[in-house]
Amino acid sequence: MNARPVVIVGGGVAGLACAVTLAEAGRPVVVLEKEGQVGGLLRSCILDGVTFDLGPHVLFLDGPGRGETFLRAVLAGEPCLRRAFAFAVDAGGRLWNFPNHLDIFRYPLKFQVEALRAAWAGGRGAPPEPVSAARELAAKCGPSLYALLFRDLFAKKTLLSPDDLHRHWLMRPDRTIRNGNEPRPPRGRQPAVLAVLRSLRRAYAYPLGGLGEVPRILADRIRAAGGEIRTGVGAVGLVRDGRRVAAVTVAGGRPPLPVGELVWTAPLRGLTAALGAAAPGLPTVTLRLALLTYARTRRLPRPHVYTYHPDPALAANRVYYPESIFRERGPADREGLCLEVNLPGEGDGGDAPTEAETLTRAVADVERLGLYPRSALRAARAVTLPAAMPVYPLDYEARLAAATAPVRECDNVHAVGRQGGFFFCLAPAAAAQGLKMAAHLLAKPSGPGA
Repeated sequence: MNARPVVIVGGGVAGLACAVTLAEAGRPVVVLEKEGQVGGLLRSCILDGVTFDLGPHVLFLDGPGRGETFLRAVLAGEPCLRRAFAFAVDAGGRLWNFPNHLDIFRYPLKFQVEALRAAWAGGRGAPPEPVSAARELAAKCGPSLYALLFRDLFAKKTLLSPDDLHRHWLMRPDRTIRNGNEPRPPRGRQPAVLAVLRSLRRAYAYPLGGLGEVPRILADRIRAAGGEIRTGVGAVGLVRDGRRVAAVTVAGGRPPLPVGELVWTAPLRGLTAALGAAAPGLPTVTLRLALLTYARTRRLPRPHVYTYHPDPALAANRVYYPESIFRERGPADREGLCLEVNLPGEGDGGDAPTEAETLTRAVADVERLGLYPRSALRAARAVTLPAAMPVYPLDYEARLAAATAPVRECDNVHAVGRQGGFFFCLAPAAAAQGLKMAAHLLAKPSGPGA
């Protein structure tokens, strides 16, 4: 082929969805990934015979969206588990189950009354933007339940007061490939009721080999279609030619890679730096995962994929239970637990504990929660995912527009996805970003200079 390739920096689900679509349409594609394997947050690892997933731990694929449809097709023919999704918040001396179905009628009377008042008040029209997450949550469930379950939890997860967190972080509006929010389609009363009913019966899909099966399948398809994937890539530099990026350089002495179009799905901060632009910072959270396995003599039921823990005495904000997914398919004599500790993102300041310190605190958290004594610990590993979670302050839309202005000044550079587009989303929405980007590029002419 004479056309210059589409170079995709970042091999997460957005980059891979874009790459496979382009490659299978006959476009030359090169994916550059700094890690030793593609997948981004959608990766799995095995510790002591237990499969852990690093980012999303289950997939919600029942919706009609572009990303859901794409991922269902990717997993067609693969053995998958399908289970009802449930999580809980540990607060006030009990577990608060979600989805709560009719459990709300067993809440203390004060909480029921406040929730009904909030629902009644919600029909009076939307408040002016920006609306904080604190206001949104209190308006949905009432002030007392918000204070008990969500105020400290979301501060712990985002490292930002919910009063300063935009409600879009909760609502996750879809995003265009030019980094603006997609308009929400109007929805009448009947579709809204159906959406609520669907949320009460939400099911997830999980490939038996772990969520890492998704990037493995996509990488195989990309290579089979003639695309190239380079892993373990060092620092990426850009060679400018006026309003275009003409080539990409990578550390290690390899010749510059010519660029037709550049799709950046790695952290946005790296792109603006590579463009030599001074852009306002956007807050992110680094995820530190403590993967632990414990010896046991019998299985215990784990009805929740996650339990969330607002208690500031615990380092972890969430515990993820692989046992809830695998059940009898997992090893009988041990159980894996994954504790999530959220730390300031790169360049966001703050002193972060070492991975060894995180593991020590995680083992203490497990004992404090009454799950396992320290003496039952079999294996431990820490995994750090830098700048993995975007956080939306109240003025995030203006800050995002300013941060992506240098990108829009280039005719062939695009920043999309969870990290590249500063877009807090689940895996289907990230895949949809890559699909939208591919559709846009396929609509452009392809030639020697494209």
